[in-house]
Amino acid sequence: MLRERLTAALETAMRTREASAIALTADRAKAMAVALAGLPDDAEVDLDTLELPTRSAATVLGFHPEHVRRLIRTGRLRARRAGGDYRLLVDDLWPLLEARHREPGRRRARSRR
Repeated sequence: MLRERLTAALETAMRTREASAIALTADRAKAMAVALAGLPDDAEVDLDTLELPTRSAATVLGFHPEHVRRLIRTGRLRARRAGGDYRLLVDDLWPLLEARHREPGRRRARSRR
């Protein structure tokens, strides 16, 4: 069902003909698809707890895995330790994806954690 919703969201964005909306929706769909990869089609998925390992998060963001680890260590990206690496909530990737598609010169105020 989630895969169908992602496809529908992308189709809706394509109809807007707005480049930034299409690109952001495609990036979000990519993040969700990467997180769902390897799961059975009938798997129950809780979107609030859907996680990615560091390497997969780097693929979604277009960064090197070490850069993602650096963002985690500096507090710019939340993650939890799992074994010898990190696990990131898919929801925590949205601000970085949105920043990529914001109009040049428009910056959002940074929130303090």
